[in-house]
Amino acid sequence: MFINAMDITKKIEAFIPPLGLGYLASSLRKEFGFNHIKFKIVDRDIKQEINNFKPDIIGITSVTQNYNKAIEYAKIAKKHDIPVIIGGVHISALPSTLSRDMDVGVIGEGEETIIELFNLFEEKGCFDGDELEKIDGIVFRRNGELIITKKRKPIEPLDRIPMPARDLFTIKKSTSMFTSRGCPYRCTFCASSRFWDNVRFFSAEYVVNEIKYLISKYKVKNIAFWDDIFIADKRRLKQILELLKKEGILGKVNFTCSVRSNLVNNEVSWLLKQMNVKSVSMGLESGSPTTLEYLKGRNITIKDHINAINIFKKYGIKIGASFIIGSPKESQEDILRTLKFIKENRLASFAIYVLTPFPGTPVWEYAKARNLVSEDMNWNSLNVNFGESHNDAIILSEKLTRDEIYKLFLLFRNEKLKIVIKNTLKNPLKIPKRLLIALVKILSGKPLIVR
Repeated sequence: MFINAMDITKKIEAFIPPLGLGYLASSLRKEFGFNHIKFKIVDRDIKQEINNFKPDIIGITSVTQNYNKAIEYAKIAKKHDIPVIIGGVHISALPSTLSRDMDVGVIGEGEETIIELFNLFEEKGCFDGDELEKIDGIVFRRNGELIITKKRKPIEPLDRIPMPARDLFTIKKSTSMFTSRGCPYRCTFCASSRFWDNVRFFSAEYVVNEIKYLISKYKVKNIAFWDDIFIADKRRLKQILELLKKEGILGKVNFTCSVRSNLVNNEVSWLLKQMNVKSVSMGLESGSPTTLEYLKGRNITIKDHINAINIFKKYGIKIGASFIIGSPKESQEDILRTLKFIKENRLASFAIYVLTPFPGTPVWEYAKARNLVSEDMNWNSLNVNFGESHNDAIILSEKLTRDEIYKLFLLFRNEKLKIVIKNTLKNPLKIPKRLLIALVKILSGKPLIVR
C-alpha cells in the first residue's frame, strides 16, 4: 500500500494525482511483472484501508508540512507489524528525521531504489540491516544508529522510467504530467531544485506518447505540465510541437505550464501558442528589485517580468503569477512595490505567499541559524496557507512584525478578490453570494477583509 501523506482539505493537493507513487508502481510492475504485486494508493482513512487491504509493505510519501501525518501513519502501520518505507522531498532533505516506526527512508529519486528494496524483502522477508547497507540512496537504523548509504546516481536517460501507473488513480478530464525533473536555477526558497539536484528531460517522443495515451485512454481535455520550468529546453519544445502535429493530436487538448520570465521571448510564446498552451504560471515573487535578487538571484529582473507579461498578453495566453512577501530584509515599502507591480501590470490571476523555510534550502539554513526551525519541530508550522494559520507561521522578517505582515498580506488578498469580482461581473447572473456581499462593501466604502 502506498500512502500519500497529504492535507485533504487543500484543493491543490487533492487535485493533483500523486504521480511520484505512480512512477514507483509502474517501475515495480516492469521489474516483477504486472500481476506479481497488488497495489493500492490511499490518502485518508488509513486505519480502515490497512485493515481492509492487509498490505505486506507500506510506502509513504510526504512533503515537509505534512510530515506529522507521515509519522502518524507509520505508527499505525507498526501496530500491524508492517514494514514502512518513507520517501519524498522531506526525508531526502532531512534523513535524520526518520522516525522509529519507519524502517527505511529513500533519499532522492526512488524508482531504482524501491526495486532493490523489494528484491531484498522478497529474498529475506524483512529489511536486513547488513543487506540494506549495500543499497545506495537510503537511510535506516541499525542497533539504534542512523545509517545513510552512498548517494544514488540519477537515472539517465529519464525515458528508462515507464509512464506512471494511472490506473491506480482517478483520472479526470483535467489532469497533470511531468516532462522533466529538476531546474537549472537555484531560487533561495525552492526545495524542488535541491531534491532533483540537476535538470533532466524526458524526450519529446516520450512526452508526446504520454499525451497520446492520456487522450486515448482517459479522454483528457486539459493537461497541466508540473515541471519546474517547462520551457527550459527550447529545442525540445520545438520537437514536442512538431510531433504533436505529426501525430495529428495538435489542438485536441489544452495545456498549461510553468515558465520563468527571463526565458520568455516572442519565439517561445509563439511556440506555446501553436501548441495550444492556454495559460502559464510564473513565479514572479516580487516587484522589488532587492527582494527579487534575494529570492531568485541576479539572473532575472523586474524588466524580464514586465517583458514576459506583455508578450503573453500579446499572444492571448493567460497569466497566473505567484509572489512571496516576508523576506528577512524586506521592508513595507518593498512589499507595497509588489502590490503596485500587480496593479500596474493588470495581472488577472495571482497568488500571494509568505516566505517559508523548507529543509534543504538557504532559507532553511537562515531560519535554523536564528533558532526558528529545528529537526524536531512541529512540521505543521510550515503550512503554506498563511491566511488561515498566520498566528502559527514562522516569520523570517527582521523589519516587520507578524501582525504587520498579516495586514499587508490582506491587502493582496483584497486586491485578488476585487479582480475576481471584476471578472465575475462580466456574467452577473453567476455571481456567488460571498462575492455579492464583498461587492456591496466595496461600493459602500467599507473595508474589505478576506479571512
